[in-house]
Amino acid sequence: MFDGVPYDYAQYQDALDNANLQLTDLADCENNDVDQSCSKSDVVKAGGYQDYDNEHFYIDSTSGWLTFAMSGDSNRSELRFVENFKTNLSDTQYQLSAQVMPINPNESVQNSSDGEEITLLQVHNKGESGETDETVLSHPLLRVIWDGENRTDDNTNLSYNNAYWAVLKTNAFECSDTSKPAYSNNCGDSYDYLYLGDFNQNEQTSFDIIVGNERLIINVDNRQKVDVDISYWSHLYSYFKAGVYNQYENGNSIAQFKSITYSENPFDDESSTELPMNDLDPSLPPSANFDLSLWYISIPVDNGEGVATGIKEEELNDGYENTDYFYTAADGGMVFRVGKYGYKTSINTSYTRTEFREMLRDGEDIDTKGVNGNNWVFSSISVDEQAKAGAVDGILEATLAVNEVTTTGKSSEVGRVVIGQIHAPDDEPLRLYYRLLPGHSKGSVYFAHEANGDVVDSEIYIDLIGSKSSSSEPSDGIELDEKFFYRIEVEGDELTVTIKRDDKADIVESISMANSGYDVAGQYMYFKAGVYNQCKTDANGDEVDPEDFATTPNTEFAQATFYYLKNEH
Repeated sequence: MFDGVPYDYAQYQDALDNANLQLTDLADCENNDVDQSCSKSDVVKAGGYQDYDNEHFYIDSTSGWLTFAMSGDSNRSELRFVENFKTNLSDTQYQLSAQVMPINPNESVQNSSDGEEITLLQVHNKGESGETDETVLSHPLLRVIWDGENRTDDNTNLSYNNAYWAVLKTNAFECSDTSKPAYSNNCGDSYDYLYLGDFNQNEQTSFDIIVGNERLIINVDNRQKVDVDISYWSHLYSYFKAGVYNQYENGNSIAQFKSITYSENPFDDESSTELPMNDLDPSLPPSANFDLSLWYISIPVDNGEGVATGIKEEELNDGYENTDYFYTAADGGMVFRVGKYGYKTSINTSYTRTEFREMLRDGEDIDTKGVNGNNWVFSSISVDEQAKAGAVDGILEATLAVNEVTTTGKSSEVGRVVIGQIHAPDDEPLRLYYRLLPGHSKGSVYFAHEANGDVVDSEIYIDLIGSKSSSSEPSDGIELDEKFFYRIEVEGDELTVTIKRDDKADIVESISMANSGYDVAGQYMYFKAGVYNQCKTDANGDEVDPEDFATTPNTEFAQATFYYLKNEH
């Protein structure tokens, strides 16, 4: 079950440096019954987790994720983030982000006759002074829960079970302790239940809880689900919690956290970027925020013939979305998402993708392949070939953030994703990679140049940030969710790649393709952008049987959100 001490894993250290661990003592329960009153305390203080783990707080040996476990009603294994903050500050927002997977929760609650809730995340209160006194309410502002029972969303009146919910307190009354000054005997219905999404036993769910400027926002898998006014809470200090807190009897809860981060940021900090950004509206589909008339997309869903589904330009640019693989994010960005396994674009392709393919034909009846109006060529090719092509030379620009990469697999594959390409008939003059290794917080960027295999057998890799071959974490690397910009430019035989980041010097690398064989007849080009996953092996480094590749459940994904995308010729 155990596989090391949580603090030994770099991705959890920041959270553990800023949170106390609160545990129920199951050896100190009334009548020795874990479903009755038990004592609880802060067993580890923030920053004191070196060498600490136990059966309630550990790294799971299979997933390698931080795991919380606890038995009994009203018992907990939770991180209590130590900072108390006000939710009404106009210049600061506080955020708790986590990727969470409850383990077999339906089995956990199957013997309960009193509730089926497991609380995973909370925004609790510390009263009007930030100290323990009579103004502290007995109730949190928010609980994010898994619930096995059937519930009705208080906004939509639709019912769901086996789902995630936001339990939102709608006032600042004390509804339990009559001795407290905020007590009210008119509490009535003081909670709204808001549906956040279905539970998926094969995949972690990402939650972002953001508070500030008298608002509470909840994003689920990068899509905004809740945005409410909490001005009634402005006089109270609050804090975050994460782990498991049981609201049911006769069972044991286990929840694994692939990641957990706490941050304090200037309000609307994302708008301060100097990188190119589209004018984005999170309520609209991608095609309303981006011109997609020159793109085709592949998604890893069976098209009925055992290969990936393709969406042509006209449909894509007419409001197309797919809730699993291609959609608008909570911040308006365009999300590309793909699992390790799924349907591939052909039997000869090794990896899955959710990826754009450039289509210069703009919906006209022109063949996809060939030196024709749908594709472009390098200006080093003959004048006759240039005349047949849709364009000559080209530039692809994008501002994006990589949100997720694979975390297990063969050492040469894990954490890799291609985010931009130039493709030729059979080869790839350019593949732009982002790679984040397990246990690191900063990733590398590099590109590959593959020559025309009919002329010369050659492939080279060029490091841009960090190193493709090094296992060391790059000090100037790019973190998940960090925005950056790339520019891929071809002029004749010269290929140039530029990386831009806020407050950092540009990185520019150029290579000559004079000997790469792309100046011969028939060598047409097209850009690609999105996520082309580059890991197909399991946690043991083994490949899945090809017959099972498309239908193997996914627990790991590659995801990127694009905020700007432009192709020009």
